[in-house]
Amino acid sequence: MTREEVYAAVQTLATEEDLLAASAYVLGLGDAQALSLTFENLIPDCYHKAKSIAQVLHFGHGGIHYCLAAALALDAKDDAAAREVRFAAKRMATNVASFTWPGWDEPGIAITPEQRRQGLMFARYSVRQLHELDPTAAQLAFTYWYLGAHLMADRQYAEALSVFAAALAYNREHGTDPEGRLMLEGYVGLTKQLAGQRECGEIAFQSAVAALEASDSEDAQFYAAQLISARAVFTAPKSP
Repeated sequence: MTREEVYAAVQTLATEEDLLAASAYVLGLGDAQALSLTFENLIPDCYHKAKSIAQVLHFGHGGIHYCLAAALALDAKDDAAAREVRFAAKRMATNVASFTWPGWDEPGIAITPEQRRQGLMFARYSVRQLHELDPTAAQLAFTYWYLGAHLMADRQYAEALSVFAAALAYNREHGTDPEGRLMLEGYVGLTKQLAGQRECGEIAFQSAVAALEASDSEDAQFYAAQLISARAVFTAPKSP
């Protein structure tokens, strides 16, 4: 079945029965590699198409649990396949962490405090799982950013700054992503602002944004716009 057909079938089952029926359907679709890809595809599809954080979390939990069980079964037979299935679980966790982070300010998406807290759990797991898979410095910098961003959203500012510092160290280690370094420096500045270090945080934030906006890179322009959007989200007056 195509990705679109699976998504349509899942939505029909979720509407007519429930998400557990949808999961049972997915689990009958193939072997470990095929199923891990199916779960991976469902997570962004449920976010972008269904606009449902509840579905993102449901298939994130289900997909990761399936992959970890499948990896254990593969350990004695095929190390490479087991590793790839664990990588799939890590990628799912990173996507769930991304989609439960309020800083994107995505139209049509509402994230509850409990869903955001679950996202932080997925972000922590994605870092831990990656460390077990002989990662590159680039992979580590990318994954640590998601954890730092969730910690910032959860107002755990001291740990967020520590995690962003680790991400910056990994970024400098692989040395080929200057836009990513500036993005991370911008989030350090934003975190300091939110933590009450307004002056030094503002200087770091504005310096990073200005450098990104001066670049012709599409990534740099995206990072600059996202930093500005994230600051608006996290500095907006809280509802009573």
